[in-house]
Amino acid sequence: MTLSAKTFVARLPTGAVLDDEVQEFLSSIIDGQSFESLSALREETQHFLVDAGLDDTTLDAFYASLQDQFASGPKGLSKIDAGLGDLSIEDRAKGQSHDDDGDSSESEDKPLSGQSTPVKKPFKSKPIKMSKAAKKLAAKSSSSAASPVVGPVRTGSPAIGKDAFSGEGAVVEAYSQQSRFHEETLETLSKEVDLKQVNINIGDQPLLKDARLWFKSGTMYGLIGRNGTGKSTLLKAIGYGQLIGFPQNLRTLYIEQLPSETPETQTVVETVLKADTERTLLMAEYSLLQRAINEHPKQLVKTTKKLEWERVKVKLANQQKLAIRRSGKRGADAREELLVVEAEEKAAKEAFEAVPIEGVEPSLEVLNQAHEMLESVHNKLQQIEADSAEARARELLKGLGFTPANQDLSIKQFSGGWKMRIALAQALFLKPDLLLLDEPTNHLDLPAIIWLQNYLVDNLSQDQTVVVVSHDRNFLNTVSQEIIRLRDHKLDYFPGNFDEYENKMEDKAKMKDRIVAALEKKRKHVQDTINKQRSIMNKTGDDKRGAVIASRQKKLERLAGYNKTESGKRFKQSYHAGYHLTMGITVEREVPEPPVTIPLPEPKELRGNPTTLISINDVTFSYPGAPARKTGPVLQNISLSLHQSSRIALLGPNGCGKSTIMSLLAGEATPTSGTVERFSSLVKVGYYSQHNVDQLDGYSTKSATQYMMDTFPEEYKTQAQARKYLGSFGVAGQIAVLPMSSLSGGQKARVALAICVQGGPQVLLLDEITNHLDMATIQGLIVALKEFTGAVVLVSHDAYFVKAVCEDEDEDELSDEEDELRAQEEAGVVYRVKGGKLYRLEGGVDQYVRSVVAENKKGMASGSGRPV
Repeated sequence: MTLSAKTFVARLPTGAVLDDEVQEFLSSIIDGQSFESLSALREETQHFLVDAGLDDTTLDAFYASLQDQFASGPKGLSKIDAGLGDLSIEDRAKGQSHDDDGDSSESEDKPLSGQSTPVKKPFKSKPIKMSKAAKKLAAKSSSSAASPVVGPVRTGSPAIGKDAFSGEGAVVEAYSQQSRFHEETLETLSKEVDLKQVNINIGDQPLLKDARLWFKSGTMYGLIGRNGTGKSTLLKAIGYGQLIGFPQNLRTLYIEQLPSETPETQTVVETVLKADTERTLLMAEYSLLQRAINEHPKQLVKTTKKLEWERVKVKLANQQKLAIRRSGKRGADAREELLVVEAEEKAAKEAFEAVPIEGVEPSLEVLNQAHEMLESVHNKLQQIEADSAEARARELLKGLGFTPANQDLSIKQFSGGWKMRIALAQALFLKPDLLLLDEPTNHLDLPAIIWLQNYLVDNLSQDQTVVVVSHDRNFLNTVSQEIIRLRDHKLDYFPGNFDEYENKMEDKAKMKDRIVAALEKKRKHVQDTINKQRSIMNKTGDDKRGAVIASRQKKLERLAGYNKTESGKRFKQSYHAGYHLTMGITVEREVPEPPVTIPLPEPKELRGNPTTLISINDVTFSYPGAPARKTGPVLQNISLSLHQSSRIALLGPNGCGKSTIMSLLAGEATPTSGTVERFSSLVKVGYYSQHNVDQLDGYSTKSATQYMMDTFPEEYKTQAQARKYLGSFGVAGQIAVLPMSSLSGGQKARVALAICVQGGPQVLLLDEITNHLDMATIQGLIVALKEFTGAVVLVSHDAYFVKAVCEDEDEDELSDEEDELRAQEEAGVVYRVKGGKLYRLEGGVDQYVRSVVAENKKGMASGSGRPV
């Protein structure tokens, strides 16, 4: 039975006051559309009744009274109807693998299927300039044309289209050099990216100026640069489809975090599998066709018509995109084709709506058509290896630390760090042509980092390109084949990993210094000759000396620049366009970026010059009220002593008890048994943890300057004093007076470090301090910790950082007396936390890495997952 407008109006509650114009409009909506479900009817009409003064209770009762109008179909119709509803244009467009960048109708700013529309829309993208004819067409189709998303996607991105970036009111403009045949040049089979004159601006601030963006197919790139230069913005502009001119044939995926709209009740493995929208939609089509053929044959006609309509809508969305973007004769042809496709879409819609909701008996021709469609869908599922998808997803989750049992838990049971691992698993599962990873190691422990770098090196296809932003030096050295440096609004490319990049930059600087020195020496010799000849000419009046002077003067002009190019060929002005001030190439020595200095205050001296500052004696710890763990207490009978100048590192996977040891040392946790002793109450501890950094998000109005003045009123009585102290940690200028909740991750880390070391503590406890810090800051922190005379305890998953701080490379230069003293103070010790115990690693970080690699292989081979 089909609901009529007359029935709808007749059953309206007496409290609903609708004028004639609204009633007429409602009637046209209801009679003009064949609503297949009560929810669809309510979605279209509810807001009119709300305006008429009906509350939620009355609305629920009214729509419940209309249920009988939708209950007269054959048994099982509701399942078919729900299946048809799932096959919407939004998801269908996202599942395309060619010639579709997400401009599907009715999908503007919508997330993946099953997710609610995001409310917050902080990002505004600059519209593409269009011709007059295109503007007319765009106005006509504005209700159905959507903004571009992450390539022709299988995408698990956290947000799509114009709402991609964060930052209230930010206007991001990203474009590159284009020709009038722009669209044709982009839709090719090549997976290489080579864009000229790429520009990215945030408001009036430029991030890239006429840069070259060049990604060779099958290459892994490490993107480096100081915090704030725009690395993440560049990746987002590419991944969210905002860079005008970027190839549309590439399946591009940018992973930052798990979408907030992801249903919390989904299991981990379901979340990974549903990221592949193409597979999900094909599976839905296959299931729908099977049910219609085997269980509800009367619904077979309606099912096939619905599928045909959805496919034509995808074709229409693609054609609208071409008609809007193309101009000239190609644009006119595209608009003519659009009229044809619009007619096809209208006919498909009418054919679908003409089928009664109760269904009809299918003819032999319809049965054959349905079986052909089913066979086609089945073949596509075989092509994308849908049968092995779940096994592949579970294998990835094992490597990232999810046990088989945890893979079937709902995602709401996992913390933010583990949800980031799920998002990373989605990215690896989808296998896009271009994978963009922004700080993937931030939420991973060292075993997971080792597994990820090995996976990227060994398991990617030959034509798959990866761009990684990471401040983990060891990770970049392992995965990078080329380095892209973002500096001074330009992108520079260097073959090799990060260490090779640094060596080449150092060698290049030395070579330029040698060239400049040689040129200066030659110039000085020629100038001395000129001066000598001029002096002789002035004394003797020999005019012939003038010819010698003129000859030497020309030679001096040639020596104003280097006469060879970087490739070793001779420089000729005629081969290089532009105006030249000199006859050679001017040798420009690159000004190195200033090093980051972190001023750690000297620890205050303690009376008696104690040997031991803090000691943990036979401590066992379990969280009060927590259920007993199968593996026993968090910590079992551990002992540890901190001496002056100690350098201790605690290594192990997340959840093994490292942070618990730090809390015991800081006095924030009380042992279940055993004791934690301090030399005296005067021993001051500076404790840096991610919890302390996250707490800064709660200060939506208070700045770092005001925080320092309120927390340490004796030391910082004026703003100038507080800002001077914060400025020494790189929190300078406007950053010092902005609300702390608005600061970036790196800026918050600097503020937290400044608070941690205030007052000169004798002991520094640093738990994951390198998160969000760039390489230059990490290097500055290493130098500062080496010069710090107090004790340091580190928890970090950055192997390079731990080795640099805790494994002294200059031990051979120490005297026997110093060696004995250091051994007594237990400086430079690496411990592994495993099974609630502390194990000293004589081989340091390298020994730990070797053992983790071996355990990873053993765990993956046995099917039990990565050991934790």
